[in-house]
Amino acid sequence: DTGGNFAAVPEDTGNGGDNSQHGDGGDESENYTVASTYAILFPWFTQLMGVFIYYLLSRHLPSLPYAAIVFLLGFSIGYTTTSASRDATTQSASIWLQINGQLILLIFLPGLIFLDSITTNVFLFFQAFWQLVTFAFPMVMGGTFLTALVAMYVFP
Repeated sequence: DTGGNFAAVPEDTGNGGDNSQHGDGGDESENYTVASTYAILFPWFTQLMGVFIYYLLSRHLPSLPYAAIVFLLGFSIGYTTTSASRDATTQSASIWLQINGQLILLIFLPGLIFLDSITTNVFLFFQAFWQLVTFAFPMVMGGTFLTALVAMYVFP
């Protein structure tokens, strides 16, 4: 129990505080374990900030683009996670930085695809179907072919 203290706790390796067998041997930094409850702070914090920014921009500054402001917010959160400040929010963001990107896609992408498919106007989809097949399919194939060429000739 941390008793409300949000500081990271040094990892107890069971060897009397000698952490030389972890890492590079002579590394001076201690291994820290962060309570898994900190992981929930980052999604809630970013969602609340997103709602606040949307409200502020829609009511008071409609000329500013929402996506650009949210990008700047994400950039600032990423920058603060590398700073010396180690409060609960930055520890939570650090936990989320270590998550595999494919896992994020596997969790969120099906819901996003379902949302788009359920809100698609079926009449407009069938009306534009042949345009989609004519333009989208060859462009995806061309992009795949060009990516393969770059991977084959540019990368070692």
